Amino acid sequence: MTPEEQALFERRRRARNWAILAALGALALLFYLISVVRLLRG
Repeated sequence: MTPEEQALFERRRRARNWAILAALGALALLFYLISVVRLLRG
């Protein structure tokens, strides 16, 4: 693998990792908000 291909691979992997992190964060926030709404409704 050439250095250019290696850099491209690492850049794509880093972008994918950030996308996964954002999706997990959004899911955690959604669960948190659902829990708060359920607690406030009684």
